[in-house]
Amino acid sequence: MSTPVAKRLVDTILKDERIVVGLMSGTSADGVDIVAVELKGHEKNIRHKILHKDVVPYHPELRSYILQTLERGVVRDVCILNFLVAEFFSKALKDSLENSSIKISEIDLIGSHGQTIYHFPEYFSTKDLSSRCTLQIGSTQVIAERTGRIVVGNFRIRDIAAGGQGAPIIAYVDYVLLSDPKKGRIIQNIGGIANATVIPANASRDEIYAFDTGPGNSLIDYVVSLLYPGLNYDPDGEIGRRGSVDHDLLKDLLRHEFITRPPPKTTGREVFGIEMARDIIKRGFEKKLSKEDIVATVTAFTVYSIIKNYDLFILNRYKIDEVVLGGGGVRNRFLMEMLERELRERRLKILFHEDLGIDSKIKEALGIAVLAHETLSGVPNNIVGATGAHRYVVMGEIVP
Repeated sequence: MSTPVAKRLVDTILKDERIVVGLMSGTSADGVDIVAVELKGHEKNIRHKILHKDVVPYHPELRSYILQTLERGVVRDVCILNFLVAEFFSKALKDSLENSSIKISEIDLIGSHGQTIYHFPEYFSTKDLSSRCTLQIGSTQVIAERTGRIVVGNFRIRDIAAGGQGAPIIAYVDYVLLSDPKKGRIIQNIGGIANATVIPANASRDEIYAFDTGPGNSLIDYVVSLLYPGLNYDPDGEIGRRGSVDHDLLKDLLRHEFITRPPPKTTGREVFGIEMARDIIKRGFEKKLSKEDIVATVTAFTVYSIIKNYDLFILNRYKIDEVVLGGGGVRNRFLMEMLERELRERRLKILFHEDLGIDSKIKEALGIAVLAHETLSGVPNNIVGATGAHRYVVMGEIVP
């Protein structure tokens, strides 16, 4: 005889339409994005209707603890944060739903990405064993206990087990929601790390590929926080705008091995993090640059690492008509002016997610909801051209 938990799981699996919550915290580690969405269908036939959305910032003490752990944490810190982040996600969701028309009991499924604490896409070995690794904290079991809902999380691990890099995982969502029968598109996210999904016109799943292009916002944020105590980002890009880009330093930064490495490739704060920020500041001061010049140069590094990847690995391979921009980087006006100028020189039409009916602030949370929905139905939800996996797999662990 089946238990109530087993029956609820089976009943939810068999549903044609579900209300799914997506919870997402990105590389910038600034809080949790929340979306509740009605989902129906699968793969390119999936249809979605946003029911509720919210962004809940980490309180300063928790964010500081996360960032310190990313930089120099020990196992104890990771263990504690695994529970604290899950408690925060759970409370943020329940509090947010109180301001909506949706009750927690109406949610069929929660997808949680968690908070990435470490991502190492290179192979490491010991004797006859080798693997890549990734770690997202924010226990799915704690979230299931606090909310009483079915939870899906730990998406990246199965892709790594299948030979992939475990990232970027939102490429599947770009494919099912943003494909176009006549136009080739690049879906460019500028989060803590910048990544691009390439979707040729009328593409099959096998033609899709995606990769991290290099730094996004997090390197700029680190530089600003080190140069301007009390600030943790460049508001509207105004600090960078007051400076001048040092082109010699920029050229040197663009020689970084990751920028010119062919995809599939993925990276994180481990590469484009606080140590690189300290090095850039040191080199900038040695060149007698002002603080504003250093911020301008590191902002240009994000822009031109994106463009260099386009020139090397995209525009010579497929006809691309449009670039769809999203992520926190679009709020940096100085960055956007540089990027838009380069895109127009390449005759690429510039769109934003909002032009295609998607709120870019919660796009990745929507993506996590879609991935969880597909996981529960047993639909493979990775893109081998994005991660380099040997095969398509169902990513995610289910906690009933």
